[in-house]
This record gives sequence, structure tokens and C-alpha cells, in this order.
Amino acid sequence: MVQSEKALDDLVILDLSNSIAAAWCTRLFADFGAKVIMIEPPSGNPLRYLYPEYPEGSNLLVDHLLANKKSLQLDIENTESRQLFLDLIAKCDVIVESSVPSQLEEYGLGFDDLHNSFPDLIVLSVTPYGRRNEYTFAPANSLSIAARSGWASINGFEEKGPLSTSINQSAYCSGVLAYGSTLAAIFSTRQKSGCGQYIDISEFEVMVSNFAPPALSSEYSGNIHKQKSMYETNLLAGPVPVQDGHFALTLSRAHFFRDAMMVLGLEDLAENLDLHETWYRMAHKDLWMGRVQDAMSKWTREELFDELALRRVVAGPVLKMDELVENVHLQQRGFWNRLQDDPLQALRPGAPFKLSETPWVLEHMAPDIGEHDEELAQMLLHSSTGIQSHRGEI
Repeated sequence: MVQSEKALDDLVILDLSNSIAAAWCTRLFADFGAKVIMIEPPSGNPLRYLYPEYPEGSNLLVDHLLANKKSLQLDIENTESRQLFLDLIAKCDVIVESSVPSQLEEYGLGFDDLHNSFPDLIVLSVTPYGRRNEYTFAPANSLSIAARSGWASINGFEEKGPLSTSINQSAYCSGVLAYGSTLAAIFSTRQKSGCGQYIDISEFEVMVSNFAPPALSSEYSGNIHKQKSMYETNLLAGPVPVQDGHFALTLSRAHFFRDAMMVLGLEDLAENLDLHETWYRMAHKDLWMGRVQDAMSKWTREELFDELALRRVVAGPVLKMDELVENVHLQQRGFWNRLQDDPLQALRPGAPFKLSETPWVLEHMAPDIGEHDEELAQMLLHSSTGIQSHRGEI
């Protein structure tokens, strides 16, 4: 197959953001060919200082979030640099920001002002609580969003109290939705209206949307979704022990239960039609659960997964972080990648989805501050003098 152009290589995105959510969104654009230009002050994007560097001088999270992007050092707080910034806006399709209050509005470049000059421009805002509401200026992080969205109330065990989601989950979920919504706006602008849009992403609302099933269940049934007890170590509470770790088995449907019982050698349970009913299994756990868990304990994770997968029973082994790197499935799919210019030669996550004709590419690690000033000058402004004369002092 002859590789064609990258899927998004006709897009230019101006990235003013400083949050993980927005950075993940623009990283996805960059991975599929969009020219993502980070506008960085002389001190650099604040994301560069969120986490400490490794002894070798590399910061894995920064490389993960800022990879494939270009860096333009431009102090847009400088009035003289503002015109150059407007020149850049005229060349781009999308502007991304995450500052609270809005950096663009502080410079007198709100969406209405920009829309008058650039009617097809798309502006994406990714913030904790969205724009123009009573909580717009309230600070937040992954922990507080997990708490306010309700997720912390159902995570963990009731004896331990509320528990946050995994690290930065709200940011990555919001980044994905920001990416998808911006693609939808680009499609609408180019194929239908010709008119740009303002996209307002609230991390809080993203996580409440993800929380919808427990919330709806509570609203319509009156049963508040709660944490499980840490002493309820059974199939309905989560993964259970097997020979070499833990394993999660879903028995929510009759054929899942029947076929899983056959794999485990529990034919009498498989043939018991009463146990095919979810309500009956819940009411008579003493008839089957202990036997099932005992039978599972004699299997290894991968052997049990392979047998259940053949019968299309939803199940999964609990893998640890170091096991993911060695996972045969991920290796066969070519998921892990190394970069030649990486001093750590670390394995890095690959494509979140695969396109057959315009594939994902990991080209370079996070750029140095202002690394692409000359290149961007030539590409966008046809002159290097403009950028060089307006760079902030280092």
C-alpha cells in the first residue's frame, strides 16, 4: 500500500492552551497530521513544569502531551506582538485555549471579534466548568472534578469513603470529546455552513455525561448507586482471585452465564434454567457463586480469557502496568513505539485508532521552546524577520 497524505494535514491549529485536557486534544490532531502550533511564552508552556524530569533530562508526561507539535516562542502579552499573532490567526483553522479567564478575551479577541474578521474560524475552549456561568472562574483539578461529578461517590469501597477516578481521567476524557467536537465543527464549516463556531467544553459536564447510567438509575428507580463493601469479594463486586492474579467475569446475560459455566466444568449450573435469570442469580448467590469462584481459582488469567473469548463471553484478566508492555496482543498490533531521538528509548503508547490509508504517526518528542520559530516563519509568514523581532526575551 502506498501511504497517502496524513488525514488532517490541511489543518493548522493554534494552541494557546495550558491544561492536560486541551493538550491531549491537540496531540490527537497532531498525531493525524494537523500542524499544531503551540504559542509559548519565554518561560514555556506551564505544562512543562507540572512533573519533575527524569535524571536523563526527559519528562515522559510532557513528551506524551506535547509530542508531534511545533513550538513558537511569542510573548503575546507584548502589544507589538499582537499584530503578528493576528497574522497567525489568519493562517489557522482552529484556536484552542484553556485559560481562565479567557486569554483571548483579555486581549480583546473574543469569539465575536474574531468571527467578524475570520468568519470561518473555529475557537475551542476547554475549561473545568465552561464559560459564562457562576463557576467559570472556580479552580478545579482531576480530584475535584471526580468529586463534584459524582464519580468519587461510587468508586472504591464504602468502608474507605469516596475515591477519586484514576489520575487525570477527566482531562483525557474531555480531551477526546474536545477532539471529536472540533472535527464535527470543521466538517460543518467546510461541508455545510462555511461559518466558524465557538466550542465550549466543560470537564465537569463531560464527567457527568459519563456518569449518566448511575445517575439515571438513581433518578428513575430511587435507588442511589453506592459503593460496594470491601468485604464483598465476589463476582458482582469486581475481579476475583485466580491462579496468577485477578480476573473479571461478566455474567449479565443468560448465555454468558451458561457458556462460562461450561468452560469452568460446572455443567449442572449451566443447565439450571433458573440461574439464567439475573434476578434469580442475585437472590440465590449461595447456590452458585462460591463454586464459580473456586473453579476460577484453578485457572491462569490468559488461559481462562482465551477459552471464554472463544465463546464470546465478556471477561478480562487484570493486567499490571509492567505486563501491558509485554502483552502479546498489543505487540502484535504494533501498539508500542520508540523514537530515535528519545534519550530514554522508552516504549510509548501508539495509535488510539487505526486508519488504513492515512495512519497515525509519532514523529518527534516534545519540542524545545521556540524550536520551530524559523520553520513557522517560512511556512506561515514567508519571512523570518517578523517572528525573530517579536520574540520575548529569554
